[in-house]
Amino acid sequence: MTPDEILRALAALEAAWNHDDRALAALAQRGRDEPALPALVADYGNLTLRALLTLAFGGDGELSPQELEAQLQADVTARMCTSLGRTLTTWAAAAPDEASGDIARAVLDAILNFTAGPVEDNVLPLLTALRATALDGD
Repeated sequence: MTPDEILRALAALEAAWNHDDRALAALAQRGRDEPALPALVADYGNLTLRALLTLAFGGDGELSPQELEAQLQADVTARMCTSLGRTLTTWAAAAPDEASGDIARAVLDAILNFTAGPVEDNVLPLLTALRATALDGD
């Protein structure tokens, strides 16, 4: 994903969290070569879940990609996160723009449950941190 796509996805997550349908509708407007908002949000969620799994299971860099994959396949939480990511991207592929908020809230819920837990006070600081990471190019 490009930095602009990541920032658009994060803006959609924030708009969905705030139940701001006008912002979601504005974010759904896209150019000819830009992805639809539901797909963009789901792709971002899938990539973020994969990154979180990689950090949790092999963040020290001591595992080979094959060893990391074996650990991920052996852990039920990792398998469920992978399944959720695939489900979100499959759902989003055929979803209308109006589904962006529901998909974004599902992505937020998954990320929160993987990180700090579903505490409302964690959402905006998490989005700020993710946005800062995207702007740093990491």
